Amino acid sequence: MSNAEMTAVVETSQPLRVAILSDSDKQRANLKVLIEIGGMSVVKEQRLCAASIRSLDSSETDVLLVDMDDEGEHELDFLDELLDSPIPILFNDAPSTRMKAAQKDSDWGRKLTKKLSSIVEQPKAETASVKATDVVLTIDEKIIEDEPVVETSDEYMVEAEYLEEIEKRALHRAEDEISHEKNDSSIAEEPVITAGIAARNVWVIGASIGGPQSVKRFLAAIQTRLPVAFVLAQHIGSNFVSLLAKQLDKVSGMKVIAATEGHLLKHNEVVIAPTAERITLDKRGFIRLKPLEAKSIYTPSIDTVMTDISMRYGVHTSSIMFSGMGSDGVRGSQLIATRGGRVWAQDTDSCVISSMPDSTRRAGIVGFNGTPEELAVQLTDYFESHTR
Repeated sequence: MSNAEMTAVVETSQPLRVAILSDSDKQRANLKVLIEIGGMSVVKEQRLCAASIRSLDSSETDVLLVDMDDEGEHELDFLDELLDSPIPILFNDAPSTRMKAAQKDSDWGRKLTKKLSSIVEQPKAETASVKATDVVLTIDEKIIEDEPVVETSDEYMVEAEYLEEIEKRALHRAEDEISHEKNDSSIAEEPVITAGIAARNVWVIGASIGGPQSVKRFLAAIQTRLPVAFVLAQHIGSNFVSLLAKQLDKVSGMKVIAATEGHLLKHNEVVIAPTAERITLDKRGFIRLKPLEAKSIYTPSIDTVMTDISMRYGVHTSSIMFSGMGSDGVRGSQLIATRGGRVWAQDTDSCVISSMPDSTRRAGIVGFNGTPEELAVQLTDYFESHTR
């Protein structure tokens, strides 16, 4: 290990140094109590803004806790500064931490400090060379447990019978919903928010830790209009979706938006899947946001998004797996592959965390690997040489 790497390692004998960013004075004080109960040190407490991010010194701060709420409006360069920060980040959007009662039994304090510790140690556990940047996590009740780590090369190799079963279930669910839409007069009378020509080719992008920067590079490298629509399933805090859409829209020649009910999915646009609802497409190509059927440790579930899109578009659905921890998206990509779609993945060296694309590669279904820029070139070449 080099001297630089050694200095980057957090000394276990010293308390973890945490910086808190929140627009609420009360919440900053609340989080400080919870962190100090857990034996950690709060080195800074500031408001959410780009200047606060720039003022942080990575040599004096081990981890950044960003508290997001539904009312906050932030400048556009705030997200840029977050993505460029070398400090691991934990996004908090759990209402429980806003209750003073959380300080009394310290249970939330223990959960909070456990998560803060894990994101500092997690990149080092993955690989000695990985950078501890762009850690986009939440401390919501739904995902308080650690994400699973792939241990064997065949753990996610799903047998043909299993694939047939999940495809059958997804197809039945899709048919039931289409039948319901056909017979439900309230849906038929619902005003359409957008109009145009529906997309014929849809690529689902799956990403987690390190994903925002990778996807940003990928979209920025697409230099021409393509007959494709993207649905981005990024593990993320619910209050971060609109910020991500604005940031990606600035660098992309495509329109980047958060998913909305009634929007017609069209070519040359990127729709970001919601975290608290399930994104589906009706038979005409309009987005329908449905209640989540089951809780997941991932928000949103990449597997679910891929399954729902694949059941509507079949062979015209493909996927790209970008940087991320865990294995979400492997089974969804397998379903896409069995229905004739393409599955690509970001290469290991260009990922912040490569677990998700590595897991997909181990399933034997990835047809192309590359950096975000190479994936963009390959996609352009593919559509220039194929007529749909």
